[in-house]
Amino acid sequence: MHLKNHQGGSVLLEALIAFLIFAFGVLGLVALQASSLSANVDTQYRVEANQFAHRMLSTIQSSVSRGSAAAFQASLVAFNHNPTGNQCAFSGGASADPQVTAWLALLQTAATTRLPAADGQIQVTAGTPNQIRIVICWQQPGLPVPRRHVVMGSIS
Repeated sequence: MHLKNHQGGSVLLEALIAFLIFAFGVLGLVALQASSLSANVDTQYRVEANQFAHRMLSTIQSSVSRGSAAAFQASLVAFNHNPTGNQCAFSGGASADPQVTAWLALLQTAATTRLPAADGQIQVTAGTPNQIRIVICWQQPGLPVPRRHVVMGSIS
């Protein structure tokens, strides 16, 4: 009978420890789910940015004037948009090309629906090869630093 008094409450203690282990497991699953959701959202934003960048690259490829070398270079350089600055702090002259302004309008419309606080930059380096660098930046909700996606191509 004396031994029985020393074991009183041990079942309750074991149950509490089991509940604590179970609670940590559930919290771990919740954290894993949140991390997975965040990665999925980031991937969706990157897909959207990639589509916008490649759409502009295709537009440039199909729209440059190929009548002469001078006309080619002039039409290519006209696509420059905020070509200076980096890390999403773009500066420089805005492009007057109607295709670029339409692309930017679409990008900024998408900023309210699919790509939050989006902005774009197009850098044209004329020469051999003619390089195009398109940068799209966006501010993902809940993150302090803007995200960016860079696509580079060559136009000939």
